[in-house]
Amino acid sequence: MEPAIDRIRLAARHSIGRAFLFTLLAVGATMSGLIGWPVMAFRTGAVLWMLAAAILWLRSIGAPRRPYRRTETWILLGRDHGLPESAAQAAFAAVLAATYRRFAELSALLALAFWIVAFVLAVVVG
Repeated sequence: MEPAIDRIRLAARHSIGRAFLFTLLAVGATMSGLIGWPVMAFRTGAVLWMLAAAILWLRSIGAPRRPYRRTETWILLGRDHGLPESAAQAAFAAVLAATYRRFAELSALLALAFWIVAFVLAVVVG
């Protein structure tokens, strides 16, 4: 049963991590558009990462109620999880909730770092 959970965990990390990297790209593009105003760029980045953290946290809360057959993780596994059907929903819910929380925490840390950089720039620049 443990190898099946590891496969689910890897697929969940891949699925959510890919979305996280697209968010990183979007935030980076937005910030680069504001590079003429560095304090505003980092404040904007911090707010966007806070928004991402909130969305990921809400997704972690909703993960247990979402049918596992309607997740990208299920599709990435080739629709074969290797678990007894009675345990599949609980396993997917636990893995997805933990993975969403992990990425929410990372987003929150990025937001904090951007707030710190924005504060330091505001003090130094103006």
